[in-house]
Formats: sequence, structure tokens, C-alpha cells
Amino acid sequence: MRIEKDALGERQIPDNVYYGIQTFRAFENFQISGHQVHPQLNHSYLLLKKAAALANKKLNVLPAQKADIIVLAIDSLLEIDFQKHFIVDIYQAGAGTSQNMNINEVIANKANELLGGQLGHYEYIHPNDHVNMSQSTNDTYPTVMQLSALVLSRDLLFEIGLLSKIFERKSEEFDHVLKAGRTHLQDAVPMRLGQEFSGYHTTMQQINDLICNAQEYLRILGIGGSAIGTGINVPIGYRTVILDRLQELFHDTQLRPSTNLFASMQSQLPVMVYSNALRICALELTRILNDLRLLSSGPNNGFGEITLPSSQPGSSIMPGKVNPSILEMGNQVMFKVLGNDNAMSFAMQAGQLELNVMMPLMAHLILESTHIMTHAIHAIRERCIVGIKANVAQCERYAFQTSQVATVLSPIIGHDKASEITKEAILTKKTVQELLEEKKLLTQDQINKIMNIKNITQ
Repeated sequence: MRIEKDALGERQIPDNVYYGIQTFRAFENFQISGHQVHPQLNHSYLLLKKAAALANKKLNVLPAQKADIIVLAIDSLLEIDFQKHFIVDIYQAGAGTSQNMNINEVIANKANELLGGQLGHYEYIHPNDHVNMSQSTNDTYPTVMQLSALVLSRDLLFEIGLLSKIFERKSEEFDHVLKAGRTHLQDAVPMRLGQEFSGYHTTMQQINDLICNAQEYLRILGIGGSAIGTGINVPIGYRTVILDRLQELFHDTQLRPSTNLFASMQSQLPVMVYSNALRICALELTRILNDLRLLSSGPNNGFGEITLPSSQPGSSIMPGKVNPSILEMGNQVMFKVLGNDNAMSFAMQAGQLELNVMMPLMAHLILESTHIMTHAIHAIRERCIVGIKANVAQCERYAFQTSQVATVLSPIIGHDKASEITKEAILTKKTVQELLEEKKLLTQDQINKIMNIKNITQ
């Protein structure tokens, strides 16, 4: 063990760890969930600290030798399993101070170790004086939260794009398949299965655009605002220089400074906009997944219009039963995303005066939502959507049986007469075409022309 000191006194720390006394106090205080923050948050924090060191070096407020060893320490950490050094629980002190100090201490200890110094001795590189120079938790944590969400959202958009393409491919594959449409879960006019899937394709495109728009809010950074937005202890020119470094390190030239640093400290609107976009994505995907479960219900006593690929046995007691397991997983993930967004809304409005201290929860929620949604969409696409088959005979049987095909007759024989035909078709179980022939309301040529199901769908 080694002994470290802070403003509250002394603490014994394991002598082989990079974190220090403030991290250890947080570890003791917040043994809540047993889970640490998402690795991407720590990765983004390390990159931000690197950008800060480079900016401080360029502005001559941090000696070049100290800046260089900090950068070297960060690069060394990025090459190893750095996550094990960040031990603070998801649920921690407000604003993310514990997480920021965990980062500062790990970097400082690594830097001093590279120089041959002892862990816990900060004579050359100090967590606060050097690693945290020109910074506050209050401007670095929201910046890192937004950057982390931006990074993870790239994979999410990639998966959404692939899912959209699969739906488009299926819409083309099923374009010839006639089926009955349904509204209110009741028979409606005929359509084609491909048209149904084309709607899913367009919805995914709209979701893609929505998340891209939300990303623009995440790119507005309040770094340099320091404690409350006044930029206290931040050198002139720092904001411009660190933003240039962040653009390079995060490979995003569209990152830009906030036009009002006080707003950036007070409000977490950017991450809330992003969370809302994820919420809408989850709502739409839930709807689509439920549709697919309905369309595949059966196989003998449901709609049975499509067949999903079998992924695993569906029952511990009923032999041969296969369930839509992948879609059920997807629904559960989307429900979790919806719950996270609801918690986000409580956390966002809890900001008071110059700071929202609920940021650790918000960071956890948006990163978890992005992570699980990305992996769920991947599994849904790979293990379900690509393998969907159309049950053509079943679809066409419903298409020719739907009484609402009589809708096409309204302009010809009037709405009231078409309604009578519809009711009689339902009662007698006859098709509309058969009733038209019996009642001689139209000639056979007219019936063949007007009641052509494929033409009706076009």
C-alpha cells in the first residue's frame, strides 16, 4: 500500500494502481451498481486531456517537457486495457468530478512512472495543476459526453443504413406478392407485400436523417467555459487551439465552439435532442418489429404471410415450437431505450442555475442506449430480416378474399351499393367478384378489368 493525501486527510491506496486518493474515495463512496462508465467515455476523456495538453503547450502556459510526457502517458494508456484503471461507479458525485479526477490521476501517475517516479508522488506531473490545466469538470465532462455520443452514433448510423437497404431489397423482392392491407387490424384494400416493406425502408431513412440532425447539436462544444462559463483560469486563445486538436483527434472537422458558454454550462439540450432522436428510432422500430411478428404469426393459426428464419427452439415444453426470438429481443432493447430517454428528461430539467449536476447519469443513459440499439439492429438485420421469406399463396389468398376490394367499386356503383356488397361478402364468405357476377351489376369484362387485384394496388 501507499499513502496519499488530499484536503480531507490521508488514505492508503494499493501501490500498483494508477488511480489516486480522490478516485479511491469515490470508489468507497459510490458502490452502487457495480458497473463503471462506458469505455468510450474514458477513451474520449483521454483524448480531450491530450488535446488540452497540446493546447496548453502551444500557448506556453504548460512547459513543453510536461506537456510531452502527459501526451506520452495518454498514448501509452490508449495502447493497453485502460478501462481497468477507471473504477468509479456509473452513479457517482454530481457533474462527473469523480470521473474527471480518476482520469487526471491515472494520467499523472502514468506520466510520473514513465519518468521513473513513484506512483502517488506528483512532484513533476500533478493531476490538478498539469493534467487538468485550463479545465474544469464542468466544461470537460459535457464536452466528453457529447463527443462520446458522436463517436458511438457513427456505428449506429451505419447499422441503420444497412437495415434500410435490407428493407429496400426486400421491398423489391416482394413487389409481386399481392396481399390484403389491414387498418384497425381489420381487412382493408389490397396491396403488395413489397409496398409494405417499402414503408419500412423509408422510415429507416427518416430515422437516419433525424439522428444526423441530432449529431449537429452534439458538435456544439462548451470547452473553455471552465467552471460556470466565464472561462476563469483559461488562457486567451485556448478555445480555438483545443478545438483544432479535438477536430484532429476525433476526425470531425465539423466540431464547433458554443456561441454562449453560459448556456453550455446551464443546459444539456444537445444530449437531450440526441436522446429524443433515439427515442423516436426506438418507437418506430418497435412498431416495425411488432408488424413483422404479426405478419409471421402462426404458422397455421395466424397471419402466416411471411416466414422468419429460425434462430433457436422456442419452448421448453412444446416440441418443435419456434418463436420470433430476435424480434422479441429487439422489442426489449427498444423499451430500454425508451425508459432511458424518460430518465434523461428528468435529469435534463434538474439542472440548476449555472450547472446540471446530473450529467453522469445522462452520459450513461445516452451511451448505453446507443450501444444496445446498435448491436440490436445488427442482430435483427443479420439474424432475421435478411432471411425473411414471403408465403405467396397465403398472401394472395387473403388478397382475393378481402371484402374491402369493393372500395374500387364506389366510383362506379356508389358508396352505398359497394357497402352492401361488402357486408354480403362478409356474411356469405363469398368474394366480391362472385357477388358481382351473381347480381349482374357489371359485365364480365368490366369485372375482369375493374377487379384486377394487381391493378388495384397500383
